[in-house]
Amino acid sequence: MTTPPQHPGQDPRDPQAGGPPRYVPPAGGDRHGAPQGQYGAPQGQYGPGPHGAQGPAAPPQLKRLLSLTLLSAALYAASSIVSLVASSTMDMTSMAERMGMPADQAQQAEAMAGQSAALSVVSGLVTLAIALGLYALVYVFVRKGRNWARILGVVLASLSALSVLFGFLGYWLYGGWGVVLMAVGVAFVVVNVLWIVTAFRAPLNQWFTRPQHTW
Repeated sequence: MTTPPQHPGQDPRDPQAGGPPRYVPPAGGDRHGAPQGQYGAPQGQYGPGPHGAQGPAAPPQLKRLLSLTLLSAALYAASSIVSLVASSTMDMTSMAERMGMPADQAQQAEAMAGQSAALSVVSGLVTLAIALGLYALVYVFVRKGRNWARILGVVLASLSALSVLFGFLGYWLYGGWGVVLMAVGVAFVVVNVLWIVTAFRAPLNQWFTRPQHTW
């Protein structure tokens, strides 16, 4: 058998090259000629979502909203604990006298308060636990961009801020503890107002109201 002659420089795609034509894909693309990455999935307006999730990622303002959520929860817990301590250590007789009660009625009020002190502490701790649970619920689902969690947060922030404002009327009865309660209450109201404003400002408002397909 003889070896077929070689022809240097001959194009392998030339059907006259002495063999079947070979396909050479064009540079910079696939075999259909489309540039690589042309059909890649578009990213969100603010970059890729967390953990590679599709859809628009959260705007940077979400971090501030989450920080305000934690700060509001901390101030609420501080106010509740100070209230419990002030109630359990306060001289009820002096408090009743400041309210204008006669001395005998003030002593009766102190006796009744002593009997219900344990119940007040337990109920206060239960209320605090429920409130912190709601804060955790809002934090987790606001972080996921659920609009219902934002609405729940607005309702809780509004009601708690109003309750603190009404509580200012009675803080003077706590003496020195009342000053602490007023300072914490003012900070709590300011943080809650900032939370509501931040939650409804652009671009967070558009991000929360985007079409969603998951709970």
